[in-house]
Amino acid sequence: MKSIKMRGICAAVTGALLFGFGANAMADSSVDIVNALIAKGVLTEEEGALITKGAKEEKAANAAAIKKAGKLSVSDAIDNAQVYGDVRVRHETRWASDASTANAKGDYTRNRERYKITLGVKTESDSGNWYSDLAFAMGKAGRSDNATFGGDGNSLQGASGTVDSGKEGLFVKRAMVGFKATDWLTLEAGRIANPLYTTEMVWDKDLTLDGATAKVNYKMGDTKLFFTGVAAQYRGDDKQYTLGNGVNNVSSNNVFMGQAGFETPITEQLKGKAAVTFYKYGSNKAAGIFAPGAATATLGGQVTGTNNLDVIEVPAELNYKLSDTKSFKLYGDWVVNTDADARARAAGDTSSAKNDDTAWMLGLSYASQAGKKPAAGDYNARVWYQETGLYALDPNAVDSDFFDSKINVKGAVFKAEYLVKDNVFANFAYGHGSRYNSAAQTAGVAGDTGYNLKNMDLLQLDLTYKF
Repeated sequence: MKSIKMRGICAAVTGALLFGFGANAMADSSVDIVNALIAKGVLTEEEGALITKGAKEEKAANAAAIKKAGKLSVSDAIDNAQVYGDVRVRHETRWASDASTANAKGDYTRNRERYKITLGVKTESDSGNWYSDLAFAMGKAGRSDNATFGGDGNSLQGASGTVDSGKEGLFVKRAMVGFKATDWLTLEAGRIANPLYTTEMVWDKDLTLDGATAKVNYKMGDTKLFFTGVAAQYRGDDKQYTLGNGVNNVSSNNVFMGQAGFETPITEQLKGKAAVTFYKYGSNKAAGIFAPGAATATLGGQVTGTNNLDVIEVPAELNYKLSDTKSFKLYGDWVVNTDADARARAAGDTSSAKNDDTAWMLGLSYASQAGKKPAAGDYNARVWYQETGLYALDPNAVDSDFFDSKINVKGAVFKAEYLVKDNVFANFAYGHGSRYNSAAQTAGVAGDTGYNLKNMDLLQLDLTYKF
């Protein structure tokens, strides 16, 4: 009778707990009570095990359900998925002065408000070796993901003349599959983020690459060694054919890149990083030969050709830690085109490339960051100066903002950022540039101003919300 009575008491206690607490809290409490009753001799261990078995099983099931609910479920083969992106609004003012006497527009001022959207999802397989990155953004042109309020003034909210035409489309920015072959080797293929250690003097940050990359990261003591190889399809697919006159034609353009670098501590506060990168460009006959023309002429018919580009790039930096939260960075980049003389001759320059075969930048940054990840109240600022020779760089890849997608430009830029919230960033930027070689054009993509620039100023005010 005593045993039956005690079982009734335990059942009543368990029932009260079921109604009085959450599932996991109830399970923990009921187990504690049953253990206390066993210790007092009210229940045997066998009886206590029967009572607590169900509570423990329910707790485990609840924990699994909570864990599953916190994930974006794609398939059973995917261990986790992360949705990410950002929304940015910007005010921008551009002032430009044209060096071409044939251009009737003269000096030019442009004020505009812009916005940008990026939306992506990253996944990992349950083994952790396979992963993917799929991202969409506005701006199919490549070097700009921005859209202008009012559709650039071409019509009411869009180019086709109707309000509805102003709705922006999202384009594929990244579509990549990656494989972690070993602890030190990673392979990626598809539309990939630029894997190189580089600067915006050489590669615009909005650009991605269509191709494949192999990345090697190896640690030797405190020194990190990294090696990266990239093969990218630059323009169009590979179409080889023979004309009637027996001349072979290749309607494609590839670029091959190889980089070797290191990162190492020099002192307890000072750390250094440097790399050497080699770029080998193919020549797309359909794209034409680089021919910028004279400074006083209008833009030539072909100013973006990639013929005779065998480029060596050397980026480097020194990071000095002032305290746990404050740090300085001195950084730079140097580039030389080893085939610049041939590029100059192809462009109609009868003399050698002279100083137009090199490009360089030097900058200084300061950052205040309290934790490992950026958070509200953190800030940073940087300033740099650069000069880009007419025959030194790929004119299709350089930064589209501060020097308007142009080479043969020299100038300085200042940028500052403050975190209003952990995921809200306020940015200020100002830059000024002018022609480097006054006897030649500022060749490149037409850009936003469409000018053969004599000089240019740019002001940007941004607010970015990340998620």
